[in-house]
Amino acid sequence: MTKRRIRLLAFAGIVLTALNMRAAVTGLPPLIGRMAPDLGLSPGFVGALGMLPTAMFAASAFATPPLLRRLRLPHALFAMMAATAAGQLLRVAGPSTAALVAGSLVALFAIGVTNTVAPLAVRAYFPEAVPRMSTAYMLAMQTGMMAAPLAAEPIAAAAGSWRVSLASWALLALAAALPWIPLLRAGADSIAAAGRDGRAPAAARAAAGAADQVPEHRSPVGLGLLAMFGCTSLSTYALMMFIPRVIESAGMSAATGGAMLSWWSALGALIAVLGPWALGRLRDPYPLLAGFLLVYCIGNAGLFLAPAAAPWLWVTLSGLGPISFPMALTLINLRARTAAGARALSAFAQGGGYTLACAGPLLTGMLHEATAGWAAPLVLLLAATAVVAVGGRAATRERFVEDTLPAAGPRRG
Repeated sequence: MTKRRIRLLAFAGIVLTALNMRAAVTGLPPLIGRMAPDLGLSPGFVGALGMLPTAMFAASAFATPPLLRRLRLPHALFAMMAATAAGQLLRVAGPSTAALVAGSLVALFAIGVTNTVAPLAVRAYFPEAVPRMSTAYMLAMQTGMMAAPLAAEPIAAAAGSWRVSLASWALLALAAALPWIPLLRAGADSIAAAGRDGRAPAAARAAAGAADQVPEHRSPVGLGLLAMFGCTSLSTYALMMFIPRVIESAGMSAATGGAMLSWWSALGALIAVLGPWALGRLRDPYPLLAGFLLVYCIGNAGLFLAPAAAPWLWVTLSGLGPISFPMALTLINLRARTAAGARALSAFAQGGGYTLACAGPLLTGMLHEATAGWAAPLVLLLAATAVVAVGGRAATRERFVEDTLPAAGPRRG
């Protein structure tokens, strides 16, 4: 297979895969009202269901390195898209919540593995164009995230069934699996590492097997990326859950709260372009990161302390702030010399990051309930943003994770 054909298939696979990476999450909430009478969903159950994505993303990130020692990149991505489709179908297969939970676990675990593997595919197939391909990948992910909730209710209304709407996203996952089939048949793990028989050379396979030997937790680059990814995710998932409630508590309608959340999410497309661009063009991207984090703090402070004063302005500033998320995803590749280093950074940053993200909505809700106000949750978000700023300084410096590891001492027998 020619390199051109490999690149075309990889581009289609990466973009279609990215479209699926949030659709299973955001396509569900708009249907809760239809699902509740059929399945007997309680508010507590719905809240627990809302914590499943980050919990499964965290668990799957830690499970990915051993998985990649057994599966090549195209095999892993094909398998995860097929599993995502199967999980989507399983969610609607039964009359009780058991099928919904089981299907969600399968789909979300598969998507969580994809979270870690997709950036590695960008590096493997487009090593000279990581920022540009990262932009395409994140724009596709953002598009899927926005399209799913917009289409969920119209599909359900047209079909007369929430099950059809929820299951329809399995078709997108199956479409994403197709481009990986020729690549896995050809054994094309990357654009550069294929031998004459299409298989990765022995040296490349040996390097991949060493991924778990990179102690990223001892590197300032690894810790910086964990801080960027984790604390950005913590605040992002908290805002995703509570922006409508903050707006409603200020006397505005639920429809207004929903519209503002949609606008806040849509702004992610802009920073998904700007973040990778800055890393590819600016010698020191940290001032840009710091400036956007300041905007983020201003927007969140206005939203939580005076939401009625200028709600659209606050939501806009808040939505533009978390540029640290696309920057962290891009830096996973830019701050590693080797595929093994990128693999270790991806698992460490995303596994730890999504673990922290689980706490965001929970702590925000607990603080709001304990204080009957929004000032305490704001302090939590500001503290998380401060951690992002510190971690961002370490992660944006031009150095590699392999070069920042402490020298290994003599082994003790």
